[in-house]
Parts: sequence; structure tokens; C-alpha cells
Amino acid sequence: MTVFWRKYNELCDERGIKPRTLATELGISAATVTKWVNDGMPNLEMITRIAEYFDVPIDYLINGDDTPIIPEANKKRSVFKSVSSLSQRWVSLRRGSEISLETQLKIIPYVNCTVQFLNNDKYIEYSPEAKYDTDHLKDTETIFDILGILDHCADTESYRIVQVQLSRIVLYHLKEKGFDREALRTEHLDQEKMEYLYTGKEGGKSHNYGLNFSDMDFLREFTGLSYQVMFTGVE
Repeated sequence: MTVFWRKYNELCDERGIKPRTLATELGISAATVTKWVNDGMPNLEMITRIAEYFDVPIDYLINGDDTPIIPEANKKRSVFKSVSSLSQRWVSLRRGSEISLETQLKIIPYVNCTVQFLNNDKYIEYSPEAKYDTDHLKDTETIFDILGILDHCADTESYRIVQVQLSRIVLYHLKEKGFDREALRTEHLDQEKMEYLYTGKEGGKSHNYGLNFSDMDFLREFTGLSYQVMFTGVE
């Protein structure tokens, strides 16, 4: 029995609800629950849904040490910490995503955001998750992973969202370095796309995308800032 399945059952018992009944209420199929019984694990979307229902942090559901339930104020950081440490076989960040979990778990701490921010384009304004750990800068390959993501066509909604959110992180750091919205009003950047990135106001599906590699290359030359600075804010 996995730690998750044990704790899921315990929480269901406390609420007086059967595990399979709750799963159905949460939109999770009976076949998926059977996989959990047989030592399978939920993906991140499912485990987040369950954690929100029981009002517990994700790490409570996956840690084997019966960690006490963390107070509300600490949940956001707890979720970020847990997602960063999950083994690859446990979760897929988004169903149908072409971006591997391994790559996602490298990107999240590198750009200092939460998994929720990276995968929800309703989060328009980025703010750093915590004080930046410069040890992440040692992994120089992550820059190329990010540029590769921005350089591909978004064939799925989940891929598009990651591109958009990475772009919003870039715009945040550009503003911090003195290049705000007005400074980037140039014919070299699609201004309808920029409007969408800054405000979330949709200007037609053809403009609801993130910065591409050509945009990033222009911004590097235009601002004199390195890719590292644009992704992390760190010189």
C-alpha cells in the first residue's frame, strides 16, 4: 500500500465518506482508483484536487513520516517544495503535455515559480516564490530547455500556457531592470501578443501566445540583458 493510498483512506474515514465515492465526486474514474489500490499514484492535477478537498498540503499526502498538517499560511510553500521533490513516476504535470516532467521539475526552481503559476495563464502577474537560490544557476542546461520550449509551436493548450507563463516571468524581470511596457513598444515585437501577456486580454487566438525564440533574441540584443537575467533576475 502506498503512503498516498493509506492517507487518502484515513482522510476519507475521518470525513465519513468512502474512497471510491469521493473519487467519483471529484471527477476521478473508478479505473484510476483501482490503479491506486494496486500501488499506482495520482497525477499532479488529481492529487492537487484531493489536497484541496481535504484542506491539506500535497506533502501530507505523499510523505511517509506522517508530517502534521501544515497551517494555511505555509501551504503555498509546502506545495512548491513537494512538487519539486516528487519522483518522475508519480505525476505528469499536464495530460497531453509534450514537456517531460523531468524538464518541468528543473524549470520550476530555476525560474523561481510555483507549478500552479507555470500551468495557469490566469496568473497574469508573476512574483518570485522565494529568495532565489543561486545554486540553480549551476545548471546551465536549463536555459536551453526553456529556450527550446519557447521555440516550439504550441500544439496543445498546456504547452501554450507554459510558454505564456515563462514569458510573463521574463517581462517581470525586464521591468525590474528598467524595461517596462512602454519601453517594449517596438515594431519588432507583436504588440497584440504583448498586450495579452501583460493584461490577459485576448486579442484573438493568433496572439494569445508567449514569446518565441526570435522575440527572446531581440530582447537580449535590445536590452543588453542575458537570458539568465531575463529568466531569473540574477546577474
